[in-house]
Amino acid sequence: MTEIETRTVSFDGIETRTEDGFRYLRGVVVPWAGEYRMPNGLTESFERGAFTKTLKERGHKIPLYQQHESSSTLPVGRSVSWEDTHDGLVAEFRMARTERATEVLSLAKDGMVTGLSVGFIPVRSRTETRSTGQHVVRVEARMHHVGFVDTPAYEEARVLSVRQFDADDPEIAPRLARWRGAFA
Repeated sequence: MTEIETRTVSFDGIETRTEDGFRYLRGVVVPWAGEYRMPNGLTESFERGAFTKTLKERGHKIPLYQQHESSSTLPVGRSVSWEDTHDGLVAEFRMARTERATEVLSLAKDGMVTGLSVGFIPVRSRTETRSTGQHVVRVEARMHHVGFVDTPAYEEARVLSVRQFDADDPEIAPRLARWRGAFA
C-alpha cells in the first residue's frame, strides 16, 4: 500500500452554526499559495485543482479525524461540500453526534486547536528550482482524509466556521420555537 502523507494548515476566526440538527465545521483544507518546508529540506505546494479527481469520485465521503488517527479511531465528521476558492480548497464537514466530535467543536470554538491537515497520496508532481531551493508542486493527489490537528504546516489554511442550529432558539427560529412551545 502507498504511504499516506499529511500536510497541516492553521486556522483563525470561528463562527458557530447548527443546521438540520447537525453541527458543521468549515475550513480551508489546502491553501493554493501556501508552502511547506518538508523534513528533507524541499518546499512543497499544491497546484489548484490537485484534488479535483478525488472530489468527483468521493467528495462527500472524505472523513474528518482528530489528528490523523484514521487507522485507530472512527471519524468525528464527514465532508458534505467542497469549494475551490481563490485562497484554497474549502471543505465543510458534518460532525458526528459523539463526545469526540463535541470536543473537536469546543476546541475549535475556543481557539485551542489551530489546524486542519490533509492526508493524501501523491499521484503526479513536478519539481522546480526556486530561489529558496528545490520545490515540489503537487499537481494531482488522492485525498484520503482530513485531520483536525494542533500543529500546522501551512499557515494560510484555517477553520472558517463552526455551525450549529437550535430550532428552539426564539432568535434563530422564532416561528418554530413558538410552534414547539405550543405543544410542550
